[in-house]
Amino acid sequence: MTKRQLTVTAGLVLLAMLLTVLIGVFDARRRVVAVEGNDLRAGQSAWVTATLDELRRARSAFEPGTKVFVDLEENVRAVAVLSGRWTDVPLHDGHSLSGRPGEAVVGSDITVRGDDLAVGGKTYTVVGRLGVRADSLLSDDVVIADPSRFSASAQRLLLDGPNSVHHYSAQFPGRSVEIIDDGTNRRTNVDAVSPVLVALGALVVVLIAVVAGLQAGRWELRTAAVRFTTGFRPLNTLRSAAARVAVIGTAACTTALAGAAVVRQTTTLDLDVTAAVVAVGSVVFAVSVASFWQGSRRWNC
Repeated sequence: MTKRQLTVTAGLVLLAMLLTVLIGVFDARRRVVAVEGNDLRAGQSAWVTATLDELRRARSAFEPGTKVFVDLEENVRAVAVLSGRWTDVPLHDGHSLSGRPGEAVVGSDITVRGDDLAVGGKTYTVVGRLGVRADSLLSDDVVIADPSRFSASAQRLLLDGPNSVHHYSAQFPGRSVEIIDDGTNRRTNVDAVSPVLVALGALVVVLIAVVAGLQAGRWELRTAAVRFTTGFRPLNTLRSAAARVAVIGTAACTTALAGAAVVRQTTTLDLDVTAAVVAVGSVVFAVSVASFWQGSRRWNC
């Protein structure tokens, strides 16, 4: 490739990578707004009657992000994560619960002394402030991480997580499950339109990646054709072309991941676009190599 062609290819790949990061930021923001509007429920939610110990013994059956709440008093809840981490937490300051007992996240209207909050005679360390903004639907809420707040006998618990009802029913057949229907409470622009925008954005990223790969393969093929006439074997030219595309993709991936790291450091969003960025780079590499290989098949080897 010439310098101009190299610049165009790198620009297209970098554009695809940066769009991937922006889509990730938008989707992460969408999820936390939806969680705030649904009173911290992020997945399929249901009221169940069980003990925390029972649910923990069956934790391998639940998907990452599954958690259980118990109401302690008005606007005060205890939470226990059954699988993975609790990531989609709407916060405007601080960070989410780490999983260690004794931590709390509270709304902006809750008065704390330093970083300490007293609930039921016990002191908890406040690590984050609930709500996308200070003036939020969760400004009066308190969520603590304390398994001792759950009763040793069966009690009414709120189970929340991906396909949580299905997994619970499979583990505890015959037990009653009161599914929470949020159909009339959801925000149309967040839960209907936004996923469509994310899907369309992902489609645009894939198209850019395919175009970048096709162009890279076509331009490398022109150079390789000249090298082939001077005695270079097609396999060697393919390796050289693949190496150049790999270098471009790696540089673009590194830049995109660095940008995602900056977003994580400067916001409260739990942004993880590593898999998506690597997937885009893989698409560019695979399409460029396939384009080059298909074009080189007409050479007499």
